[in-house]
Amino acid sequence: MRSLKNVKYLAQLGYQVQVLTVQPALIRFPKDPSLLKETPAGVKVWRAFCPDATWLFKLLWGLKLNSLVRFIQHKVLIPDHEVLWLPFAKRILHRIVRRDPQISVAVISSGPPSSLSLGLLLKCRHRIPFICDFRDEWTNNPERINIDFPATTQSRELVMESRVLSAAGGISYLSQLMRNNFCRSYPFLENKPSAIIPNGFDDSDFEGLTASTDANVFRLVYCGSFYDRRQPSPLWQAILSLVEAKKLDPNKFRVDIYGRNTRSFVLDRFASNPVLERIVNLHPFLGYRDSLQELLRATALLLYIPSGKNTESVLTGKIFDYLRTGKPVLAIVPPAGLAAELLTKAGIGYIADHQDLPGIAERLMELYWLWENRALGELKVNHDYITQFSRPNLARKLAKLIDAVATGQPAGLPVHTGEEQ
Repeated sequence: MRSLKNVKYLAQLGYQVQVLTVQPALIRFPKDPSLLKETPAGVKVWRAFCPDATWLFKLLWGLKLNSLVRFIQHKVLIPDHEVLWLPFAKRILHRIVRRDPQISVAVISSGPPSSLSLGLLLKCRHRIPFICDFRDEWTNNPERINIDFPATTQSRELVMESRVLSAAGGISYLSQLMRNNFCRSYPFLENKPSAIIPNGFDDSDFEGLTASTDANVFRLVYCGSFYDRRQPSPLWQAILSLVEAKKLDPNKFRVDIYGRNTRSFVLDRFASNPVLERIVNLHPFLGYRDSLQELLRATALLLYIPSGKNTESVLTGKIFDYLRTGKPVLAIVPPAGLAAELLTKAGIGYIADHQDLPGIAERLMELYWLWENRALGELKVNHDYITQFSRPNLARKLAKLIDAVATGQPAGLPVHTGEEQ
């Protein structure tokens, strides 16, 4: 989504853009082809075959060979299983450069971090500078450092990361905290052109959608997948405690989850609980606009980021769509993290740590009480703060970084800090 919107608005700013991406036909994950309609007519999209290792993993999991999957993930496919795409991507990349030798800058989105190695090819063979556009950190990624990886794998990835960052002409960071983390590990990054470019929302995505809600039922909505450590058991404990204390009426409360999920994982040990069977509804994956419509129909939205190493830096893309709706958010996130700070400044955040069961129950009851008393509409949403995250504004920041790298600016592109985050 981030890359699609950057392409859309860079083209509107007059940049000539070409895109190298995957051929999605055999990729196992859900797809929303309707989004491709936003690609500007003058943009050439090149696609390279991508062997999807998740098919193999699914087979091995079915054969109960989980340890073999971990071995392949942690010791063979480094830094990630999308590394299988690279031989095919490099072949297409050579063709692109031969056909258009005037390309001045490449912007490479990460993750997956394996794609960043294409930047080394561009710089060393074709003398084309590249920008690392980090949606997530690499070796310091919370999704990685909160799961045990072999020390040898971590060492190899640190070498790979250092090579890529040394060669990069510029860096786009998702947040100031992410920039600080990178510069602490690699001080030479202080002297590279950089910009703070968070994710955002596009007003045009919301055109024609309605914000109607069900006045008789409190609907807590989540659009996305739960995985790895993101298993929301503390929320279920809090809900059950409130129902047992007769503070929450199960006939007037629902949790609707849309996405690629399984009930056994999402509910974990509560999967057969009769109360939650009535309250929690799992729905299939939705296309993007349909998911936005469900957000607008919600009473409140759910955000879940469990605490752990460096999880304060996590800013998932859905947060910015949440901001655009203006709906209150039950945010079970690190209270000192960026997600909590952003939602609090926007005036829509009800924050509790995932280990704070009383806090989760209290925040949920605040929202439920406001709903029962028809007072949710009185929330003081900071629309001026939210506006800065519009996609056109963010594309203009990227355009400035592209210009700096293309002209060979040696250092010091101003880093956006403070309220601009």
